[in-house]
Amino acid sequence: MVFATVPVGDLVFTKGADLVKRFKSSGFGHRLFCGECGTPFAMQVDHQPETIDFSVATLDEPKRAAPGFHIFYGSRIPWFETSDQLPRHERFRPDTRGLP
Repeated sequence: MVFATVPVGDLVFTKGADLVKRFKSSGFGHRLFCGECGTPFAMQVDHQPETIDFSVATLDEPKRAAPGFHIFYGSRIPWFETSDQLPRHERFRPDTRGLP
């Protein structure tokens, strides 16, 4: 699943904002999803509260947000191989702040 990261104030829901629910899904973050259909929208991690990672698939024009790297490459499905030359990180990017 492709995510993009923006400053938390820059993520704006243009439709159905009243349906967005928040759930503490792990020890380090919250997920935002549609409370009506369950569509995953975003992930906000506690160690970087000023940013939010959102699902590019939820954009009106997802083709405008091309990926720049792969994370958690080490846990990908074994039969899946990317065909691009983007950087691959086994888990988080090396410059990720605030990880335990």
